[in-house]
Amino acid sequence: MTPVRRSLQAVSVAVLVMVGLVVGLAACSSQSAGPKPSDPTLAEGWQVYQDHCATCHGGSGGGGSGPKLAGTVEHTYPDIAGQIAVIDNGKNGGMPAWKGTLSAAQIRAVATYERKCLGRPSC
Repeated sequence: MTPVRRSLQAVSVAVLVMVGLVVGLAACSSQSAGPKPSDPTLAEGWQVYQDHCATCHGGSGGGGSGPKLAGTVEHTYPDIAGQIAVIDNGKNGGMPAWKGTLSAAQIRAVATYERKCLGRPSC
């Protein structure tokens, strides 16, 4: 193979990799949360989720580096207090503790938002 042909092949591979990255990023960003709810508590929870949770759990709660939350938190934590304890204290070294960073009201609001809104078409 000639040096020119090798260079063209390397450029082609680089272009394909870049196209793959762009498509992948577009797919990730399409998992956005629904519109901000009109209920004040849910709206606060929506904002906290966008600011602190979506990076790991996905914009719509479908999971990512953190587990899926949409449609699962009420089953996993039938009592909201258990869910709040995880948000407060973190879990298994992967989930950070938010107590001290977020107020108790913000933590309750985001837990409520996750239970009532994630994975649902409207909230």
